[in-house]
Amino acid sequence: MFVGVGRFELRLPGCTSLKEKRSALRGLTGAIRQKFNAAVAEVDHQDQHQRATVGVSVVADTQFHVKRVLHELQRHVEAYSRAETIGVALDFFSPE
Repeated sequence: MFVGVGRFELRLPGCTSLKEKRSALRGLTGAIRQKFNAAVAEVDHQDQHQRATVGVSVVADTQFHVKRVLHELQRHVEAYSRAETIGVALDFFSPE
């Protein structure tokens, strides 16, 4: 079993309220869940209008698959039109 964890620091330039921010993030997190079958949550900056940190985790039987999914997911987040990616951290774990 292999686990991959991603942390994405985002800037949401068009958001002037927490309601707008939640709407923008709902579109991104929903797409991640559906397209990549990954667990995703907002993990930091919950009270800031134009800032968000999203955490993502992927579990698979091979390290290759985990890395491939996280790198595709990173490209998806960076291409998301309502947010600007300002930081990315990807980590990979194995129980061995």
